Amino acid sequence: MLTGTRVRLHRITLWVADANTGARRVYEKVGFVEEGRARESFRRDGKWHDMILMGLLEGELQEP
Repeated sequence: MLTGTRVRLHRITLWVADANTGARRVYEKVGFVEEGRARESFRRDGKWHDMILMGLLEGELQEP
């Protein structure tokens, strides 16, 4: 159990769907930047969508 334990991370990486604009906006607001894109990664409702790779480095976190 990690209760009371502080973990120091140098990097956080996430993937988000291009259509998920709300999540992307929140991630960007706290400092995540787009680092790459996997084009046409999945199909939903008959349409292909990209997945966006986002990253946040130690020291880049911004308070919302």
